Amino acid sequence: MGGRTLLCHSCRYQVRKDFPYCLRCGTQRKKARVDQFDAPQLRQPGSNGASVAVVAKEPFTIGRSSGNDLKLDHPSVSREHARIVRESGSYYLEDLGSLNGVRVDSGLGPQDAERIRGGKARLNDGSVVFVGDVVLIFEQPRTAAIGSKTMVRPAGMTMLAPARELISPADAIADEHAPAEPLSATPRKRSGWALKQIPDDRGRLEWALRNTRTGAYLSLDERQVFVWNQIDGRATTRDLLFAYLEEYGELALPRIEQALRMFASVDLVAGLPGQRSTEQLSFLRRAGRATLNALLRMEISVKGLDGLIERGYRRFGWWFFTRPAVALLALVVPAGLVAFWFDRDKYKLLDTEGAGPWAGAIVLTVFFAACTVHEMAHAMAVKSYGRRVNRGGFMMMMGMPFAFVDTSDMWLGSRWSRVVVALSGPLVTAEIAGGLAVGAYYTHSAVAGAILFQIAFALYLNTLYNFNPLMPLDGYMALSDAMRFPRLREESRAYFTRGLWRDLRRRKLPSLKQWGMTLYGLCAILGTYGFIALGILAWNGRIGKFVHKSVPDPWAHMIIVAGIGVVLFPVWYGYFKALTRLLRRLGDKRQRRVQQAPAKA
Repeated sequence: MGGRTLLCHSCRYQVRKDFPYCLRCGTQRKKARVDQFDAPQLRQPGSNGASVAVVAKEPFTIGRSSGNDLKLDHPSVSREHARIVRESGSYYLEDLGSLNGVRVDSGLGPQDAERIRGGKARLNDGSVVFVGDVVLIFEQPRTAAIGSKTMVRPAGMTMLAPARELISPADAIADEHAPAEPLSATPRKRSGWALKQIPDDRGRLEWALRNTRTGAYLSLDERQVFVWNQIDGRATTRDLLFAYLEEYGELALPRIEQALRMFASVDLVAGLPGQRSTEQLSFLRRAGRATLNALLRMEISVKGLDGLIERGYRRFGWWFFTRPAVALLALVVPAGLVAFWFDRDKYKLLDTEGAGPWAGAIVLTVFFAACTVHEMAHAMAVKSYGRRVNRGGFMMMMGMPFAFVDTSDMWLGSRWSRVVVALSGPLVTAEIAGGLAVGAYYTHSAVAGAILFQIAFALYLNTLYNFNPLMPLDGYMALSDAMRFPRLREESRAYFTRGLWRDLRRRKLPSLKQWGMTLYGLCAILGTYGFIALGILAWNGRIGKFVHKSVPDPWAHMIIVAGIGVVLFPVWYGYFKALTRLLRRLGDKRQRRVQQAPAKA
C-alpha cells in the first residue's frame, strides 16, 4: 500500500494520510481533524479549479445581501440563504429558512441531490451544492501531491501513451473541412475527454489526458496543457501562437504543432491541415487499416470487466490491502524462500515421485490458477485506488502469449500508486509460491511434497520472469515509475544506438546517467533479441511437429515460416517500417542531388 496511504473505513479505497477526506467517497479519515489542514473552498463547475470563495471562517454565510461572506447576486437566492458550519470535525451546509432551499449532491447525481429546508447536510469533498439555482462545488484545496479534480467533457455533447509516442497525423481521424494553411487552421476539441493533474510529491506539474471513447492516454507537461486549454473552437493556430508568446515569451510554432498532432493522434482534436477522414477512405483501405491494427495489437480481450472487479473488490478484495494482509505477505515470502532452499535437498526437479500423468495435470492447473490470481491482484490494486480496469484477456508480445488486465487508468494516479499496481502481481505470485514451498517442507507425503515443490518452482520462475527489468513487464513498469523515467527502455536503446556514438565522435565524455543508459540499452537490446529467439524456437517446436506430420517438405517449411511471421508480425513490421523510411530518405536525397546537378552546370 505504501507508507502514505491507508484504506478508507467507508468505501475501502486508498486514502492519503496527508489529506483529511477520502478522495473517492468524501468520508473524513479517522483521527483526522479538518482544522489541521488548509481551509476548503467553493468553486464553480468548469472554472478549472478557480476558487469562488475560501471557507476560512465559521460560520460561513451565503446569500444575496452584501453582508454575507459569499454574495450570490441571483433571483433564486434569498438574502440570507444558507451557511457552512463545522461540527465534530466535519463541515455541514445549513439552510437558513430560504425560499428555494439548498440541495447537496455527494455523487448520486443532481436528480437525487438531497433538498434541505431548515436543516443541514454533511459536505464531503467534491459535494455539489445547489444554492437556489446557483451551482457550487465544495472541495478541499488541491496540491501537487494530491492532484487536481478531473476535468471531464462527456462524449456525445456536440488512450500511459507518452507524449513522444505519436501516431502520424495522416492516420488520425480528422475533419474534411480542415484548411491547407497551417496558421489559419481552427482546431476544435472532440467530445469525450478527461484531463487530470497527476499527483506528485515533488511539486512537478504533469497531466494525463484521456480519450474516454477509446481509452487512449497522453502524458502532458504544463505547456502542452496550456495549448489544450486554449483550444476553444474559435482560436486559430495563429491565435494559439500569440497566446503562447504572451504566456511564455517565445514564438514556438513547432511545439504548438507537435501538441496539436498529439491531440489529433488520439482523436481529440479536429480541423488540422493535412488530416484525413476515415469516412473518405475506400472500403478496402479501411479493411486494410483494421487488419493492420489487429495484427499489431494481437490481443483477445473482454471489455466491461470493471463492474465485476468492483463487486469482487468490495466483497473480499479490499482485505488484501489491509495491514494484516501486508504483514502476512511480508512473512510468507521470505519464509517460503527459506523453505524452498531446504526443499531442494528433499525433492528433485521434474520428479513427482512416480505420481504419473495426473501429477502434471495438477501442476499445470494450479500454475494457471496462480497466474489468474496474479492478474486479479493487478486488477484489485487498481480498484484500491478507485481507478477503472477497462478490459482483460490475452495478448502476444514478441511472439509469446501473456495474460493481462488493462491498468492504463492508473496514469491518472500517482507515481507510487502505479509502482504498487505493477508489483502487486509478482508479489502475490511469490506469496503463493512461498505457501506451497512451506507446505512441501512440512508435508509427510512424498508425492504431495514433490507436486507442491514443482508448482512452487514454476511460480518462483514466473515471479523472476515478471521482475525482469529488461522487458516491458511488471518489474520494468515499477522501475521506470520509481525512477521517474517512463520511457527508460526506448530512450536507453536510442542513446546506445545513436547518441553514444555521436558523443564519442565529438570526443564528448558521457555522463554517469548516460553510461547507465548505455549499459541498460545494451542489455535491453540483447534481452529483446534473446526473447525473440526463444519465441521462434517455441513456435517452431509447437507448429513444426504438427505441420511436418501433415504436409510434405517444401510446403511444410513455408507454412512454418508464414505462421511464425504472423505471430511475430509486430516485431518485424517495426523493422520493416524503419527500413522503408531509411530507403525513402535516401531516395529523396538522391533526387535532390539530381535536381541540383543541372543548376550547378
